[in-house]
Amino acid sequence: MASSLYVPSEMAERARKLAIYNTIPPPTPRLAQAYGVYLTEECLLRFGSLIRQRMGITPDPDPAAESSYCKSIATLQLPILVQIAIRGLTLTRRRVVLVRPFGRLGIRRLLVLSDSGSERNRKLRNSPEVEKQLVEFLGLGDQKPKWYDVC
Repeated sequence: MASSLYVPSEMAERARKLAIYNTIPPPTPRLAQAYGVYLTEECLLRFGSLIRQRMGITPDPDPAAESSYCKSIATLQLPILVQIAIRGLTLTRRRVVLVRPFGRLGIRRLLVLSDSGSERNRKLRNSPEVEKQLVEFLGLGDQKPKWYDVC
């Protein structure tokens, strides 16, 4: 009978566990710099088209709308996809960030491998082999990861 009684210490333990599960991580400071590879338009279109087909979504007859949709879906899904496809790859951001790799000539989306958001993130590095696999997987040619100023 004693086991069916509600004991206050059990209630306190349950409340503590719920508090841990419901904890919102502290906001990360605005990034000044990020280390990674920028995604080309061709890369975004190719992966966006593959993802769209895999999801069973029919293409838009308007080429401009189709291009925009493919880029959007690739931007959202590529960080998850590369982490699944490339063993040992670590990203510090779940989303791409915007950078200007060519100065004022244009904004590109950067897949973030390391960033200046915290000391831990700044020190995080993937092996050169993993970085090479990432570039090959994305079809980015001879591009190498490097530090960029974030927009």
